[in-house]
Amino acid sequence: MPMSKTEASPDDPDPWRLRTDVVPEWWYAASESYPDETLILKDKVSYSFREIDTRSAALARGLLAEGATKGSKIGLLAPNGPEWVIAWLAINRIGGLAVFLSTFASAAELGYAVPYADVQILIVSETYLRHDYLARLEEGLPGLAEADGKAPLTLAIAPFLRSAWIIGARRPRWARGSLEDLEARGAASQEYNAALLAAAEAQVATADAAMLIFTSGTTAFPKAVVHTQGTVVRRSLSGRRAMASSTEIEHGARILLPSPFFWISGMLTLCGAIQRGSCVICLDDHSPRGVFEAIRDYGAKYVSGVASVLTPACAAGGEEGPAVMSQLRPMSSHQMAFFDRLADRPPARLALALGMTETFGPFSGGSNEELPPDLPASVGRVLEGWEWKIVDPQTGRTLPDNEFGELCVRGVFLMDGMYKKERHEVFDADGYYHTGDGCTLRPDGYLVYGNRLSGMIKTSGANVSPEEVEVAIRALPDVVDVCVVGVPDPKLGQMVVAAVVRSPGSTLDEGDVRAQAQARLSSFKAPKRVLFFEYSDLPRTPSHKIRAPALRQMIADMMANEEKV
Repeated sequence: MPMSKTEASPDDPDPWRLRTDVVPEWWYAASESYPDETLILKDKVSYSFREIDTRSAALARGLLAEGATKGSKIGLLAPNGPEWVIAWLAINRIGGLAVFLSTFASAAELGYAVPYADVQILIVSETYLRHDYLARLEEGLPGLAEADGKAPLTLAIAPFLRSAWIIGARRPRWARGSLEDLEARGAASQEYNAALLAAAEAQVATADAAMLIFTSGTTAFPKAVVHTQGTVVRRSLSGRRAMASSTEIEHGARILLPSPFFWISGMLTLCGAIQRGSCVICLDDHSPRGVFEAIRDYGAKYVSGVASVLTPACAAGGEEGPAVMSQLRPMSSHQMAFFDRLADRPPARLALALGMTETFGPFSGGSNEELPPDLPASVGRVLEGWEWKIVDPQTGRTLPDNEFGELCVRGVFLMDGMYKKERHEVFDADGYYHTGDGCTLRPDGYLVYGNRLSGMIKTSGANVSPEEVEVAIRALPDVVDVCVVGVPDPKLGQMVVAAVVRSPGSTLDEGDVRAQAQARLSSFKAPKRVLFFEYSDLPRTPSHKIRAPALRQMIADMMANEEKV
């Protein structure tokens, strides 16, 4: 792969100069710079840049032999680990579109995502923790269980899906083979050799679609956000600082990553580690004790995530908790309060960061600069390369400073678009994306966050569409009406709560509703609380629709009174 490298040390913020901002060349530069460094550490096994490079090249050749070409949609359903990284790199090395599928996804969600993304080749782990993904795919894709994987798949529900490859020991009848089989096929191929792979990599362009990430939308159906090769590389090259903070992630540092790679926060951490020659620790046990032991036993210097990950981990460590956690360095402005408390000093009043999947991470940011005395909280000023405006959500009119409205952004890392959506459906005439966030912009440039105008729920760092949860609950025959809201919660940010009206005489209980939601949705979307009301007890509009803001406040007051009792 053509590349121009400097003689800079690994600690130089930009140790190479790329001719083209594409993943193949960026990855080649990293693997050449840090061949023997550990990139992934999982279950006490280390995987070096060199090993991942060799295996991803073999898999890329195997994908070419399987018929994948530039633009092929290749689904990836796997937990954090070396196989996920190898598969993603292989897909992007040949210019394919990596379709990230959530390990939290239910059978119904997979049955929606795989056909919607037009997945042609599927790479899937057999299991992870208590999840059986082979069974979920068979349930979500009717006809798959009866298919013969020796021939190309031909499913009416997923008409473009041709083959599936399994990470793990099981081989369902419909699978073509294992991931190792596909790697071996590529490594042994004379036709699809290293020279052909290099030729394919050379044809990858900056504007080519690189990854498709599903994120909850304002309707019952997730949105499919598309980012380009150029965005992935440029965001990585610019991401020397940790998540819009002043912290510098140094070469060789070990980073514990609780977030999945298929979420943008996990992807940002992975890309930053590749750029800096750092090590990502992948963890299966995400309990507070599991996180603490991983920090202690693996010698982590950073933990990706918010303080809600660090605080319970410190407590789980008992007497040794503070000493172990004091070896960490803050990775974002969101974590600073934890480290201030750990050092027994008043938490500094710092700006936080605001970002989303559509913007490939933060577009506003904090620093170690104290907020102005008259500003109790802020998500900071605009980061370099971004522009924003506040508009009236009804008219679209741009509002002056200090007026509350919808935040709109445009900038260097904004998504290329949404899959199967026309451009005018995603961006306004000036190229701004309307975030759905209600904010106020001060004359001094500080942005003050208000709330989600759409009613989107943000729980434990993940977006949940209330409408999506409501659709799942309404499928129960005894549900007359339902409204799902996010109620403020000190640990979760917002708790997903369902208000349900039952049919007369129904014995439907909270367990039934939660079981229904868990069967149809990712686990984090299922309501943590289910409250039952009479139809007339819920606040309604003249047309009998439930007024969600009023209900949210009513439930928050109810739960606050419960705590006082």
